[in-house]
Amino acid sequence: MKKRTTIKDIARKAGVNHSTVSRVINENPAISDKTKKKVLKIMADLDYRPNLIARGLVKSKTNAFALITPDVNLHVAPIIKGISDTCRRLNYGLMLFSTDYWLEESRSYLEVVKNWLVDGVLIYNVIYHKEIPANIKELQKEEIPFVFLNKFIGSGMVNAVGINNYSAVELAVDHLVNIGRKRIAVINGGMMSVDGVERFEGFKKALEKHDIEFDKRLVGEGNFFYNEAYEEMKRILCLNMEKPDAVFCANDLMAIAAINAIRDRGLKIPEDIAVVGFDDLEAGKYFTPALTTIRLPQQDIGGKAIDLLLKIINDPKRSVEDISLESKLIVRESSIK
Repeated sequence: MKKRTTIKDIARKAGVNHSTVSRVINENPAISDKTKKKVLKIMADLDYRPNLIARGLVKSKTNAFALITPDVNLHVAPIIKGISDTCRRLNYGLMLFSTDYWLEESRSYLEVVKNWLVDGVLIYNVIYHKEIPANIKELQKEEIPFVFLNKFIGSGMVNAVGINNYSAVELAVDHLVNIGRKRIAVINGGMMSVDGVERFEGFKKALEKHDIEFDKRLVGEGNFFYNEAYEEMKRILCLNMEKPDAVFCANDLMAIAAINAIRDRGLKIPEDIAVVGFDDLEAGKYFTPALTTIRLPQQDIGGKAIDLLLKIINDPKRSVEDISLESKLIVRESSIK
């Protein structure tokens, strides 16, 4: 292995003390321009790379963020891309931790974050919290800047960036009502997640807006999974009652499952039942029929979260900010022929 160039090597070549080289690296204004240029040239010639951890200890700043997420899936990937692109543009590093949905795992990663040198933390939230969890309170106590990705129960409790689930679901229901559908089923994501709770509440509010009575028999708990959504859609279609003429699904994967269950019952889409999903996954546009869905500003979430985190770092006493981003209805063949 090639021997790594050290500060002492740079100092020897430049004919200065190693502390002078250290001051150049840490951008100390007391160093003259002439010395600075000389040292920087030698650093470039010798391909010297500063030890960022040591530099962080000196400056109390590492230009690095940590991202804690329960999973790296098709839904989270665009958000990570938005974060990564913004970090690259701002010359920040990014450390990624995946908890695999285990609470104990997330606690251990938070311990790592508290002990590592990072300027701030981004936490992708999926669980519906009724109050701030103990491990998040620890971050607040340690005064570690953090921002939640996805909404956090109780606006104003923590800094967060996410989508407005209520207005997004309203777009879906408005569309179904506008094309003449009145008996609308829902395959929800479950009541343990923020998105599941908000999309279900948003669905009921949207029905109320159009004076459509909510029928709990037309509710399926798909928990954001294909197999569960398929079985729930099949169950609803087998009920001894008037069948729905539309179904809203809280994500695209469940919408595809619902379409397959509807087809397997010999029904046509959208003639018999119109289907609307949520997320605008790439696969949805290539499915048959192409999926009507809600397109989320996923990459915007990542970029705005970094912007908010930097504001918190620069002004730790600023008021808590809870940012909601709006989504867009994408109409395709699963709702209109």
